[in-house]
Amino acid sequence: MKFNDECRACLYNSQLKKVAKAKDGDGYELFKQGVKQLCDNPPDDYCAPLLARDINLLHRDIFGGIIDYSAEKSLFNRRLLSLEPELYALITSAPDPLAEALKYATAANYIDFARLSDLSGDSIETVMSAARRASVDCAVLSSFKRRLAGAGALCVLHDNCGEIVLDKILIRVILACYPKISVTSVVRGKPVINDVTLTDAEEVGLGGFARVIPNGTDVPGTYLKEISKETLDAMRGADVLLSKGLGNLETLYGEGFNAFYAFTCKCAHIAEQFGVPLWSAAFIEEKAV
Repeated sequence: MKFNDECRACLYNSQLKKVAKAKDGDGYELFKQGVKQLCDNPPDDYCAPLLARDINLLHRDIFGGIIDYSAEKSLFNRRLLSLEPELYALITSAPDPLAEALKYATAANYIDFARLSDLSGDSIETVMSAARRASVDCAVLSSFKRRLAGAGALCVLHDNCGEIVLDKILIRVILACYPKISVTSVVRGKPVINDVTLTDAEEVGLGGFARVIPNGTDVPGTYLKEISKETLDAMRGADVLLSKGLGNLETLYGEGFNAFYAFTCKCAHIAEQFGVPLWSAAFIEEKAV
């Protein structure tokens, strides 16, 4: 999906806020100028996740390391893990556990430090409240269930930390409903923003329910030109492909895959393109022509 003015302003502001909390002096000014140059002059074929990766690399070149979100990642993973037993019981007792699990996993995509740099542990209640208010498109849900019923392999493209715990609950519910399915979970190949890596997946116990593989890149999305062959094979070999979050949507949508996309609509241009309310939990299906 093409880069636009909203993406430019969002990344410029959120990444500078993060760095400004810990850095000052000449290095910060150099970083600020570099981020502005990257935002003002992106290549024609760019999308927001590629720019986010370039900002991360710029930070490494100036300060000797990437922008560090390890504290935020651990905070949200631990907070959501502490709620997992309660949430799993709540979700599985609902009239439609799969729909309920989707509501929570989609609402949890709110935990996004590329879009919202000042999230705190209090944001978890925002996620819970959004999940309780959310609804799942009935037609898309019916299609998802129909595809799962005949599937042998599900591939899930994960996005953010914290959110990954709700993804795990969703996978647990899917396996309970469709026990013949094998699940492959794809995470980022290297740390970037607060996206899930193998380390984070291990922290939340995702490997107990899915085969977890890294996608081989430090792009906060699923950029087909750079992902590993193993990831591409898993995507192509899956009977059902579920993509979580905006980074995966922005890099994958329109690339020829039959896919389901679950995300919190945090951007006005995304809301307009897909006809969903801003800040709503969205669940859409793309059928490749």
